[in-house]
Amino acid sequence: MSEASAIARKRSPGRIYLPTSARLSDDVYSKLKKDILSASLKSDDRLYETTVAEAYGGSRTPVREALLRLLEEGLLVRQGRAYIVSRISVSEMIDIYRVRQNLECLSASIAAESITDAALGELRAMIEAMRIAAARREGSTFNLLDSEFHLAIAKSTGNEVLMDILTKLHERVLLVRNSVERFLSRLENANQEHEAIYNAIRRGQPTIASAEMNSHIQSTIESLRTSGIDLVESKQL
Repeated sequence: MSEASAIARKRSPGRIYLPTSARLSDDVYSKLKKDILSASLKSDDRLYETTVAEAYGGSRTPVREALLRLLEEGLLVRQGRAYIVSRISVSEMIDIYRVRQNLECLSASIAAESITDAALGELRAMIEAMRIAAARREGSTFNLLDSEFHLAIAKSTGNEVLMDILTKLHERVLLVRNSVERFLSRLENANQEHEAIYNAIRRGQPTIASAEMNSHIQSTIESLRTSGIDLVESKQL
């Protein structure tokens, strides 16, 4: 048996083995994206290849590849040698919520007709976790759970196109939601609205589930329209 064959036999079937540089790039990309979406890095924070390499590990080549991927996804913008965490205007935020409103009403309606008991259990657990986060005023934790809740509903529909579109929209929303204190005022009300959506889906009521989702997202749109947004101070990495 050749050495190559011996190595191949040791590898798990169906697993794709990436070159080291590609694995490092994926690792840096995942860590950076998590920090952006969890608000460890906030709108207008400035990132440089050398300092990101020091902070996240790896050479400048995989770091550059990771930064370019985030640039393509719209989570970063380029300014000279710096990569800056994107800022979203209130009007763009409202536009995103309007698109979400239509898609997520559809998502809730389909879920009410097709969701499994296992998926319902996941939604129930997320609502409880959000209740705890709201009580502790942990806005970033709540926001991540909120997106997971909405995306879990979309996933339960089995529609991959719907899931893919909503995932990208939620990532854009998190850029702002995790950067403003104003959203803390809506945590408890938002979770009560989640409860109403969950109950309609659990009872197999597609029309009511859609209506509850519509009301939930409309409440956030109205809150955005009437409240000022003050972004937190940016930093440099």
